[in-house]
Amino acid sequence: TPDGEYITFHKRPTRHMATGDIASNGFDLPGVPWVLYITEKGISFHGTYWHNDYGRPRSHGCINLTPQAAKWLFRWTTPTVPSDKEFVYGFVGTSVDIKV
Repeated sequence: TPDGEYITFHKRPTRHMATGDIASNGFDLPGVPWVLYITEKGISFHGTYWHNDYGRPRSHGCINLTPQAAKWLFRWTTPTVPSDKEFVYGFVGTSVDIKV
């Protein structure tokens, strides 16, 4: 995850995440829960159901959380996703300061 100051500007309760060739270094993950994007390139906080090795680098830059922790963070941060919407997108949100 790159150092920097960000905001949680794009949030989705769930997202299908996929990239590249799965046989080499790609991934295909349906239903990734509680996604909070902090960069336009896709870096986000999100729930992770495919491992439980938290606190160690193992993603493509995202911050992996337990689904329960991701849900809490999703509900605590702004902007709020209305119940009748699939997502919210806008350059206002909760400040995030990442230092590695």
